[in-house]
Amino acid sequence: MKKLVFILFTLALITSCDNEPIDPGLVGQIPDDGGDDGGDDGGDDGSDSGDLTLSVYELDTDISINFLGIPIRTITNSDINISDDKIVSSDVVIEVEGAPAETEIQTYTRNNEGQIISNISVNSSGVTTNEYLITYTDGRISQITYDYFEDDFDDYVYNFTYDGNVITRTEEGTDITTEFTLDGFDRIIKKESFDGGFPIQTETLTYDGVGNINSSLGTGDLDSDYTYDFDDNTNPLQVVYGDNYLLNFLSDDYSDEIGPLIAQFHSTNNWTGATFNGDAFTFDLEYNSAGRITSRDIDYDFGDALMVSIDEEFNYVN
Repeated sequence: MKKLVFILFTLALITSCDNEPIDPGLVGQIPDDGGDDGGDDGGDDGSDSGDLTLSVYELDTDISINFLGIPIRTITNSDINISDDKIVSSDVVIEVEGAPAETEIQTYTRNNEGQIISNISVNSSGVTTNEYLITYTDGRISQITYDYFEDDFDDYVYNFTYDGNVITRTEEGTDITTEFTLDGFDRIIKKESFDGGFPIQTETLTYDGVGNINSSLGTGDLDSDYTYDFDDNTNPLQVVYGDNYLLNFLSDDYSDEIGPLIAQFHSTNNWTGATFNGDAFTFDLEYNSAGRITSRDIDYDFGDALMVSIDEEFNYVN
């Protein structure tokens, strides 16, 4: 359960802190190519209203893997509640096939600047199961602490230092360090991890002129080559997750890939497909009359070893 909650944390459930730029010289805006941004034109059911905002984002996943000959299926249903383009709470139900479903509510606490300083999960019995604590120094993330109360095995403390456009993360009690390199628009363009100074893996990312990720290339332990496709309409998740962009990645595990997360949550337009190491996938998207995305179905079939289904619903209010 803890690891699944951690995955959800990095995917979708920690958002909306108002981080300062890591360096005044790095502040920038995504360039505009003058194309259609999926704008809105009038109506009263929300589909054509210009002041419509995302209110509930439903993220459901169904993952089947074969681990040493043992099939394992996990279903996760998440309702992410949004107000003023910020996540206020998340209701999560996780079911591992053959075991009772577990329900958790995640709540966030922010400081006076609006930055998230804690993310606490409480189960249906009212018991706190895990928490993230985030510390800031001069407006920048300086430490992230994760505590899973039932088992200390995966607890960690991350510390951060800043040097120009590079953020270095060290993990207490280990020799693992990770460097995040940003471009002039504060976007991550490289994530490189080391064990005792020896490179273990590197992920390099490229972007197009409007702010969508073009590709992510992994070397070392990753050995991955991904490309991404998008529509021409505005991605509503970018606003919701944008002011907490760095926290989504600085809290991850050194081995996690960030390219797909950027495609789904941080690109300017809606993610419509991808090619993973030569395997091409096209997603099923639906839109309302103003061109806003209302649903997306993502299905990955890698054979008996791994099958993933991701269903998203986008609910708007005036």
